[in-house]
Amino acid sequence: MSSSEAEQNKEERAKADSTREELDAILSARQELGTEYNEELTDMLMERLDAVIDRRVEARLQNVKPKSISPAVPICSLIFAVPATGVVLEGGAGVLGVGLVWAAIVVVNVFYSGKKISDIF
Repeated sequence: MSSSEAEQNKEERAKADSTREELDAILSARQELGTEYNEELTDMLMERLDAVIDRRVEARLQNVKPKSISPAVPICSLIFAVPATGVVLEGGAGVLGVGLVWAAIVVVNVFYSGKKISDIF
């Protein structure tokens, strides 16, 4: 474990301890004050829990590595595109046929990449 990870873990533990103390104080206040302030204390409790959950989610999202995409599909697409273009041209489909072949290749590669078309164009 690197020193930065150790510092981050130490900070996270300090935040967790602080939050735990705050939650204990809220629960103690509820016991002392009775049911009169339940709604306010519940709101405070929910805010603290939301903050803890948000921090944990952010920490997990930072550790998620992006999916690595193999170049096999794009390479194979180009390898098959050349003969497919030739077949379409020999069949007399012309420019429209070539456009459809290449559009299909683009669609296959976009779906494989996992991106939305709106993100690309």
